[in-house]
Amino acid sequence: MEQMFGRESECSRLQELLDRGRAGRSGTVVLHGAPGVGKTALLRRARDMAESTYQVLQFDAVETEAELGYAALHHILRPHLSQLPRLPAPQRDALGRIFGLQNRTTPPDRLLVGVASLTLLTSVSAERPVLCLVDDAHWLDDESAVALGFVARRLCAESIAMIFTVREMSGSSSALKGLPTLQVGALAERPAAQLLEAVTASEAMDPEVRRRIVAATTGNPLALVEAARELTPSQLAGEVPLPDPVPLGPAIGELYLREALAMPAPTRALLLAAAADPTGDPNVLWRAGAGLDYDVHAAVPAEEQGLLTIRDRVTFRHPLIRSALYHASPVSVRARTHSVLASVASDLGETDLRAWHLASAATGPDESVASELESAARRSLNRGGWSAGSTILARSAALTSDQPSRARRLLAAAEASVVAGTPGRAQALLDEAAAYQTDVLYNAQLQRTQARIYRLTGEAGAAAGALLSAARHASALDIRMARDILLEAVVQAQIVGSLAPAAGSRLAVAMLTRELPQPPEDQRTVGDEVLDADAALHIEGLSAAGERIQRAVAGVADAPATAPELFQWLAAACAHATLLGNDVALNALAWRMEKEARRQGAAIPMALALSHTALSELVAGRIRQSEILFDKRSAWEEARGDEQHIGALLVAAWRGRYDHAQALEEMVTQQAARNGQGYQLVFRDYARSVVALSAGRYREAFTCLEGRFTESSQLKFALCDAVEAAVRSGRSLEALTLTDALRDLSVLTPAPAVLGDLARAEALVLGDSPGAEDSYREAVRQHEVTRGPGRQARSHQLYGEWLRRGRRIREARQHLRLAHQLFVGMGAEGYAARTAMELSASGADVLDARRPAVSDDEAGLTAQEARIARLAADGATNADIAAQLFLSVHTVDYHLRKVFRKLEVHSRRELQEKRNILTSG
Repeated sequence: MEQMFGRESECSRLQELLDRGRAGRSGTVVLHGAPGVGKTALLRRARDMAESTYQVLQFDAVETEAELGYAALHHILRPHLSQLPRLPAPQRDALGRIFGLQNRTTPPDRLLVGVASLTLLTSVSAERPVLCLVDDAHWLDDESAVALGFVARRLCAESIAMIFTVREMSGSSSALKGLPTLQVGALAERPAAQLLEAVTASEAMDPEVRRRIVAATTGNPLALVEAARELTPSQLAGEVPLPDPVPLGPAIGELYLREALAMPAPTRALLLAAAADPTGDPNVLWRAGAGLDYDVHAAVPAEEQGLLTIRDRVTFRHPLIRSALYHASPVSVRARTHSVLASVASDLGETDLRAWHLASAATGPDESVASELESAARRSLNRGGWSAGSTILARSAALTSDQPSRARRLLAAAEASVVAGTPGRAQALLDEAAAYQTDVLYNAQLQRTQARIYRLTGEAGAAAGALLSAARHASALDIRMARDILLEAVVQAQIVGSLAPAAGSRLAVAMLTRELPQPPEDQRTVGDEVLDADAALHIEGLSAAGERIQRAVAGVADAPATAPELFQWLAAACAHATLLGNDVALNALAWRMEKEARRQGAAIPMALALSHTALSELVAGRIRQSEILFDKRSAWEEARGDEQHIGALLVAAWRGRYDHAQALEEMVTQQAARNGQGYQLVFRDYARSVVALSAGRYREAFTCLEGRFTESSQLKFALCDAVEAAVRSGRSLEALTLTDALRDLSVLTPAPAVLGDLARAEALVLGDSPGAEDSYREAVRQHEVTRGPGRQARSHQLYGEWLRRGRRIREARQHLRLAHQLFVGMGAEGYAARTAMELSASGADVLDARRPAVSDDEAGLTAQEARIARLAADGATNADIAAQLFLSVHTVDYHLRKVFRKLEVHSRRELQEKRNILTSG
């Protein structure tokens, strides 16, 4: 085992990490420090310490490979593709596409690739613990960095240990940010002297010489070793003066270069070929020899000198050797080397690698090479290699002399960077592409891409405005393209809501829709119906546009799954169903979006679908189901390195967890402002109204909802709540106005939910009048056939309160007791408490067979444990839970064991019973 000087602390940390992996508790660390400080040596030590206990998967990243999408993941996972059949179908499909095992041209979602990688590595570790070592991770291709960072972040209870090395965390991939780190610093004076003595094996080293070398190298191990190799025995003994300065730091590259230049010509050619080839495949190196005038014997001097080793892979002693050799070679020599390597790649059927080498060999514009690169980029994009595809397209543009073609390739590169989630790079490419602006449709696509960059940077209002500008540009030549952009703007404006500037508001979208011509009849799609209905809504009002909106919603419900714009249509239609108060349609559309997103592995539509399904279940009073769906949405955000609290706030409000809801309010407000998502503010105010209304603070509840019921409001389901708050805070005129709005809505949506809401509102407005009773009874009758218990419970509650005030105590108790049972069953503890107070005021005992609800915090569960417990209690298997929360099955099992222990249960049946008395805190 390699001797380490002064690294006891680092080795102890690595041993601890390996022990955790052996014990099934996982662990990750990112070693960071300056070049030559000994990070690679620590990786070797970790590999030695793993011995036969671990399966070691190692990848040494190199700069030239950073442009090859999923290159690192290929190397790490390819030996274990036999485990693919064990993966859930969507994950198996995602990895199959990036490995080229499937012919589908739709790229897999990055998040799904990360989940699949985690599942595959977990499956491999079931046989023997896995140690994953990634050296020089700052050179990882972006796609692999995202996937491996995801795996490292989601590890918990697997037999997996991961160690990355980077130069500095500030310059490494953002995918590794937030992982545990260990800084590897310079050696202290004593261990530095020990290392120097060990590498020189000189017993006659002069103490002053040793001191000067250690001081000059500042304890950098690589500098120490290379300085010692450069100095003569006489210099080390103090008999000959040391050079001034002592060779170190930046001069290390020059030392490597001098060693290489001292090699015979065939060896120098072999070294350059090895430096220029990103695959590290010895077969490639030997095949290139015929064209570069070297054979296998040329490797002997380089290996004897320790510059590189050739085994299963070609490995340089240090990455600086590769870099120094490559960049010091004349351009003409590098070009010839790449040309030969391109021929080798062609012979091996590596089309994309051939294009990459041809581009590196090019010394000026070359359309044939640029075209090959563009084709390679398209293949990369189809595999989900968005960052790599962007880089290749940019290189293709650099080799293009024709200005329109160059601009088109730059724009495509910018679009790929947007999908990759790198707005800074996308903006730089777009700015370069914008130099060409003589094509109207091209300008429209520039603006559309600019809008998507704005969306990534949280400038949602600017995004809506840019989409409108794009639609205007496109309309003169391609009305189909213009209207597709406008529909994207509709969805964007829905998200921005009240935070949108006037130029990017929903009314602005509607006005432009009316201004532009209609597409030819044979080109019309369901999306056109949605777009025109939305324009009518904002210009003419809901009463006039209602029937068009209903037809559009129905059209989307029947749209084929193959429609390319289906997710845009579904997103807009879900919002339209909500403003119609049509909970049945919303539920059906949202679940269809969820189904299609799951089938296609589309992560962003899945997140939107989860939000809509969760809201639909919440409004229906199915709080537990809503909470599970919001949990999945939160897990999706966390997996992306973000967070969202609006779901937790809504659930906490309905659960009656007032302190928790108050704490979440400010988080939601800040997140909405940061991301330009005004819709979150609307639902924040709704959550506040639920808290106030369930606590009997009617004036506060009305203030929360006041002004929220515009024509396009998505809170139509809360109109009846607003009537109640208005009546009980003395706002009679406002109550009448809101009731009229409900009456108009019931004409458009004569469904039991809306008809029951109208009847209850009319009863509230009538107050103590005798006619109110018929309205309360009608509300109860209609709400008994709605989906979920929420509306039914509220109608029984308010009818019971009305009866008690009329001193009809026995009848009041009957309705109040039923409402209380429904609220307790739902887990709506705030409303249950309010109803219990009414029951007590009627002289009745409040009896319920179940214990009072306990929050997850009170039960001692972490947020992750609570999510897993809810899904398990709902009947999901460990594999189902893992897929839904982006975890491994081992992690789910680990947390579930802790849940069982904390809740003192021994089976899922007992857990289900226990979950009936547990609520989210």
